[in-house]
Amino acid sequence: MDVTTLIIIALLVVLVSLWMTSGRNEKKRLPGPIGLPIVGYIPFMTNKPYVKLTELSKVYGPVYSLRLGSVNIVIITDYELMKEAFVKDSFMGRPPETPIEFSEETLKTKAVSGLPWKEQRRFSLHMLRDLGFGKTRMEEHIKEEILELIDRLSEHVEKPTKLTYLIAPSMSNNIASLVFGKRLKYDDPERQNLDRLLRDFGRLAGSLSWLMFFPTIQKIVDYFNIGNKGRLTRVVREIGNYCRNEINKHEATLDPNNVRDYVDGYLLEIQKRANDPSSTFKKEILADVSRGFFGAGSETVRVTVDWMLLISAAFPEVQKKILAEIDEVVGRERFPTWQDRQSMPFTEAAITELMRWRTIVPLSIMRYTLQDSELNGYFIPKNSHVLPVLWSIDNNEKLWGTDVKEYKPERFLSEDGRKVVKPEFAIPFSIGKRSCPGKTLAEIEIFLYVVAILQRFEISVPPGKEINLEAELGISLQPKRQDLCLKLRQ
Repeated sequence: MDVTTLIIIALLVVLVSLWMTSGRNEKKRLPGPIGLPIVGYIPFMTNKPYVKLTELSKVYGPVYSLRLGSVNIVIITDYELMKEAFVKDSFMGRPPETPIEFSEETLKTKAVSGLPWKEQRRFSLHMLRDLGFGKTRMEEHIKEEILELIDRLSEHVEKPTKLTYLIAPSMSNNIASLVFGKRLKYDDPERQNLDRLLRDFGRLAGSLSWLMFFPTIQKIVDYFNIGNKGRLTRVVREIGNYCRNEINKHEATLDPNNVRDYVDGYLLEIQKRANDPSSTFKKEILADVSRGFFGAGSETVRVTVDWMLLISAAFPEVQKKILAEIDEVVGRERFPTWQDRQSMPFTEAAITELMRWRTIVPLSIMRYTLQDSELNGYFIPKNSHVLPVLWSIDNNEKLWGTDVKEYKPERFLSEDGRKVVKPEFAIPFSIGKRSCPGKTLAEIEIFLYVVAILQRFEISVPPGKEINLEAELGISLQPKRQDLCLKLRQ
């Protein structure tokens, strides 16, 4: 065999070896539908994207990819895969594209969007626990707010009323108590202005959410700051200025021996870490985090209470069972407590089933991968957008049974009806390292608002009307605003 033949054979061996190795090392890519140029799959989405994304999972599997605009998004519709992914640091980022402005400090340190959020979240949970999370101290703040709300509701007895307009301001005041240590009276101009800003924030942020799918257009809109983007910028700055003013007042009266609220605790943490150049605890970051509490902490609670009042009118038999539990456990005179829930399994089950039946946040907030990862055998590259579809879990017949579309509180009760049973896949507040840090506060608020209102009033449909249980997707899955009638319980 001559030298030329040997060289050819050697080259063939090398090429075959490289081909076989590359085949073994090729990373498995996600399946998914093909969209159109420029707009991607957006034209094929419906006004219920959470339903459409769930339907696509039946074709492409529980984790797949699709392009919306110019952004490729990893869709996850399975509970076990969400649980697997969201315990990893690699899945805990937030996308850089957002219509909401953050301070330079927040962007530079990635205190909200990257790994430093772990430390911010840990501190927040510790601080909220010290402030009385789940304890009577926190309940006293909420009680004061609810009693004022009930006084205002009493002015509308026997009158068809859109109750949500009375309830919404009450929620933001609970956050003000927690973050700034004070509540504002209903007719306080400062409170009314803050309520207006929060209302405008939710509306404008929702209307601009599409921009994240077109980063180039977003840069242009951001540069010129026109239309709703300009309005949102002004609203965010006003909320930020409100938070900064409160922070400055706290700084001037700060007493290490008397921590009044979240801001006090955070300012002391800033002082403690003053000599740490890598610290992500800064005043500007505190302003952004405080603003985030208002946005996340009041919307979902209000929507859940809105739904429960509609449920009470639409399903009188459910309302009767809740009223019976209230009368038996709380009575008509004493204000309810969080502890009462342990003796009110049907009421707690009714609330829990509502959060499943009408998934309050059907599309969880977008995640962003901080490094290459793998999920269900598929390669997920760094800087991927990841969208968890919580609605798909809440409507999975394999998890909940064939009656999944029905509102059925008994789903969360033991056979004897005396105990609430919550499976691990009931995750209205998401799961993992980005799950809602305000979960406990939200649960306390919802329970106390629902029980305190129904302790005082029966709720019914106005004569000649029917309850519309269709939902509208905003930041959360909201009920259509409609009149309800209140009747004082004798």
